[in-house]
Amino acid sequence: MNMRLKTAICIAAAAVAGVSSANDYPTIHAPVMLSLVNPVQWPSSKSDISGFRLSLLYGECADFTGLDIGLAGRASGDFRGLSIGGANIVSRRLVGLQVGLVNWNTNGYESPGRRSVGVQYGLLNYADSLLGLQDGWINASSGNVSGLQYGFLNCAADVHGVQCGALLVLGVNVAVGSVSGCQIGIVNYAGRIESGVQVGLLNIIARGGAFPVLPILNGSL
Repeated sequence: MNMRLKTAICIAAAAVAGVSSANDYPTIHAPVMLSLVNPVQWPSSKSDISGFRLSLLYGECADFTGLDIGLAGRASGDFRGLSIGGANIVSRRLVGLQVGLVNWNTNGYESPGRRSVGVQYGLLNYADSLLGLQDGWINASSGNVSGLQYGFLNCAADVHGVQCGALLVLGVNVAVGSVSGCQIGIVNYAGRIESGVQVGLLNIIARGGAFPVLPILNGSL
């Protein structure tokens, strides 16, 4: 193998190692992020931000702490603070407040210690699991909601707290698992009621209720 070929192989190997290292670790910890649309932003999407982010169209970072404002923003890691925008997306744990048209949090729900804590306020709110408040037209969780869902359509796997229709009664509440607390709306559905009541025009309890279907009021045995 001649010297030029050896040199080319070494350069290529160093480049690959450099790319791998850049992909594995955040490139920078910064107090500010300014973004037009990722990747046209500074610093890069693999950076941790502690302070302020402004996303004119779409910004992305790793962990975020502070104030986030923009049309659309995503934290691929944890988010702590206040997010105001058209679409607020957190891929891991949320601790704080999201205010926007769409608030989306895929934090996972298998570990109680990773449950998100805070408030989602918007037209569409989604969290894998949440301790706090979802206030919007559509509120959804694929896991456990401990607190309050308030809107026209409230859906969760399990509810420990309250599902309430907008204007107190104008809503459909669905808990496919269990409810420990109260459902108030036009139609209420629970897989089962551990403890608590349903108040509405049509109350349905699939398992273990006083009655499978009952108007006005239903509850656990």
